[in-house]
Amino acid sequence: MASPGTTPNGSAYQAYPVAQIETFNGTGRKECDTFIRSIRAAAWKEDKLDDDRWMAYFATPYFSGDALSWHSQLPPDIRRDWSKLEMALLGRWPSPEQGDDDDILG
Repeated sequence: MASPGTTPNGSAYQAYPVAQIETFNGTGRKECDTFIRSIRAAAWKEDKLDDDRWMAYFATPYFSGDALSWHSQLPPDIRRDWSKLEMALLGRWPSPEQGDDDDILG
C-alpha cells in the first residue's frame, strides 16, 4: 500500500515500500525495464540517485535464476557501479528492435 511522503525538496509523492521490488530472473526486456525502474525509484526514495555504488549493492539481492548467474559472472567493477551495471543489463536484455547481436557481457 502506498503512503504519502515528500521528496528532499518538499514535493509530495506516493512512497512504495522497497519490499515491492520483484526479483529479476532475466526473462526478457520488459522484466529488465521494470527492475531498472524499481531500483531507480528506491534510490530516489532514499535520496541515493547519485550514488552508483549504493544502487548497485541495493540491487544485488534481487537477482535470481539466470540473471543471478549472469550477474555473478560480471567483473567486480560492473557489479559495484550502477551506471555500468544498468548498461550491462540493457545490453544483455536488449529491446526487440536491437536483437541479440548487440548483447554485451552476456
